[in-house]
Amino acid sequence: MTAGHIQEFACFTDYDKELVCHWKVPVQTNCSKEFLLWYSKETSVLNMCVPENEKDSLRCTCTIYPDYFVSGLTYFLALQFNGTDMWNYSVNPALVVKPKAPKNLAIEKAENGNFNLSWEESCSPSSLLSRQPVIYEVKYWRKQHPTEVSVKAINYQAKSFEITASSLKRGYDYVASLRCNYTDYPAYWSEWSEEVEFHYDYQVKAEDILQMAVPTSCILIMAGSVICYFCFTK
Repeated sequence: MTAGHIQEFACFTDYDKELVCHWKVPVQTNCSKEFLLWYSKETSVLNMCVPENEKDSLRCTCTIYPDYFVSGLTYFLALQFNGTDMWNYSVNPALVVKPKAPKNLAIEKAENGNFNLSWEESCSPSSLLSRQPVIYEVKYWRKQHPTEVSVKAINYQAKSFEITASSLKRGYDYVASLRCNYTDYPAYWSEWSEEVEFHYDYQVKAEDILQMAVPTSCILIMAGSVICYFCFTK
């Protein structure tokens, strides 16, 4: 294997507890036996990270747990294959932030018939992302039609979002999810959060009764007029 066989080497961090690096490898590669990733913070001593195979076995992943994160700090990485140095790499964690997905997603039906989606940030209070400006994307879709997705951007500080009933079709189960990005660290969006399901039922509203009553009344008036016309002509 040569350096040319390693593809898509990249690192990202939650800017809180871990720095993750991964790279693509051929099928049947044993990452923990064939690779080592050495790393250091600028002038500090070298540390070793033993990679693991991802579930699909097509990538090796190394997770580094730094003591701290500081803006401007650079990590120097060296990748070895079967004891041979293959290449060197440097990464500034502040430039590869991938936040964790929002957590504790919940949904409630409001009195006005809309649905209130709420969540919490996943970063800890000690994280450098804590209290940083954050934006969100909400997506929701009919469970029976997963390709018809509505996506809404939330470009302001929020921990909730109202899904309007007018954007839903009655009698269907819906699924919603959420992801986030920090405006000062925009390299990556988070993964989509765990999904939450809700049902938009057939509850009849006053406007529905009115919509049904108006055309029915028109038909009855027209029918009455026709009957009266024939009665008078006779």
